[in-house]
Amino acid sequence: MAGFAGFQKAALASAVAVVGAMAVPAHAVTKVVEFNVLNATAVLSTPFAAGDTLLLDTTVTQETGAMSQSITFTLGAGVTSLTGLASWQLSTAAGLGPRLVGVNIDVFDAGNNVVLSDTFAGVLGGFAMSSLNGSISAGTYRLVATGTAVRDTVFNVSVSAVPEPETYALFLAGLGAIGWLAGRRGVR
Repeated sequence: MAGFAGFQKAALASAVAVVGAMAVPAHAVTKVVEFNVLNATAVLSTPFAAGDTLLLDTTVTQETGAMSQSITFTLGAGVTSLTGLASWQLSTAAGLGPRLVGVNIDVFDAGNNVVLSDTFAGVLGGFAMSSLNGSISAGTYRLVATGTAVRDTVFNVSVSAVPEPETYALFLAGLGAIGWLAGRRGVR
């Protein structure tokens, strides 16, 4: 009987290790693009995998006027949607702090069609915020952020590639198996 209990412990430990490894893709990375000018373009050569994040970090202190920033990226197989947030500092019109207005964020496909557009969420603590969420498939895309810099600009966008639902289903099945094994262990 002691041999069977040892087997159960080993099975439980193995299941925990497998499910833990599936919870966050081992290859998930954050790709950071930093701009210090209002009009800039970047191309990311490595495809995004499920779980990867794109971070656009912009701080501009010597320019005002129209802003147009573009990042071309590729989504690999297994990505079914993008989810993201944007924030930009929005001091008062008469103030001295950073002020970026009229912000719009779109994702275009290879045919130059808008496939995702941001939704304004509101202002909190001097920062305007918007979200970007929607279904998408593997392919090449271009994230374009536009606006008008009245004064200095502080602008950030974070977009994550979301894996296929099957990944989550497998994760939940693994958790169920762990629960079942743990429950059986307590019954004697």
